[in-house]
Amino acid sequence: MPEKPKKMLGKNWREKIALQAAGLMCSSPGMGYEKARQEAVRVLRGGQLAAAQLPTKKEIREKIHLLSKNQQTLLRRCLFEELLVAMQCFADGDPQVDAEWLTAEIVPGTQYVIQIRGPSAERKVEEALPPDIEGMFLLAVRYAKESDAIFCKPHLGIAELKSEMERLGAPSETGGPARTVASEDRFEYFATLLWPLESIMLSPLRHPEGDALYHSLQVFQCALEFRAYDEEFLLAALLHDVGKGIDPEDHVVAGLTAIESHISQRTASLIELHHEAHRYREGTLGIRARRRLEAHPDFEDLLLLAECDQRGRECGVMVPDVEQALEQIRDLSEIFLE
Repeated sequence: MPEKPKKMLGKNWREKIALQAAGLMCSSPGMGYEKARQEAVRVLRGGQLAAAQLPTKKEIREKIHLLSKNQQTLLRRCLFEELLVAMQCFADGDPQVDAEWLTAEIVPGTQYVIQIRGPSAERKVEEALPPDIEGMFLLAVRYAKESDAIFCKPHLGIAELKSEMERLGAPSETGGPARTVASEDRFEYFATLLWPLESIMLSPLRHPEGDALYHSLQVFQCALEFRAYDEEFLLAALLHDVGKGIDPEDHVVAGLTAIESHISQRTASLIELHHEAHRYREGTLGIRARRRLEAHPDFEDLLLLAECDQRGRECGVMVPDVEQALEQIRDLSEIFLE
């Protein structure tokens, strides 16, 4: 018998799927909404869900916009790649796009129009293109006469768009490997995730220090005492709670979804397991889970991160600001790149 749709696992389950799908689309620009939704459900082990339980395209676009703040280079690459695929389907009509998109802010969910010389008409791209063209942007095709004023503005054709993609470091054909944000953009992105934590007040019983940002900076400062030259460990300490600004009910999953394409596997593992490390230190972790944690290659560092997390709960402690903390990690990153 076919598996029955699962009951919702929580009121934020739909948001978790949207966030996971958005992360997948940001790291793999050629992925469409439907495939991203299905993959997100698989990753989150949601089983077979009813259509009403899945996020809409609009909900996913909102998460893409959240994850993509201050990542204009990445968004421009994604937009240009989707435009190129669409334009090649209309190559006979000499398709053109607005040259202003070379410098304008790129926003997922915004409509981007491809101009084609032809009879006056307008239709949506999805009505003229194969369904697998679908991506994170709303593309439309507009047919206009050559005498129309629209063609008096600077435009880019297929050749110019390919050239611009090469300048941005993106492949000019689909199917290539997923791109990642440049190193310098990565730290700006981390800052956009950290600043909202300042408005998130933690439980006074467990966190007398106050807000989540102050706590995160204390944990980072403690980590500096033990692992001053370990970029991966320092990032885990600083970013371990960024998900609280996205989904407070499951902040570890939300945070990792937002940053996993910009951090190493070790940093992701430290963040993912730091709650288990807390329970290990408290003696509340089950026997099997204790054995799995003890067998982890970063077991000692997991316990150290949990210790830093526990120590980062003091009132009145002087801490660096977000820019200073990120600058210290950036300097380490540049040292090891030399």
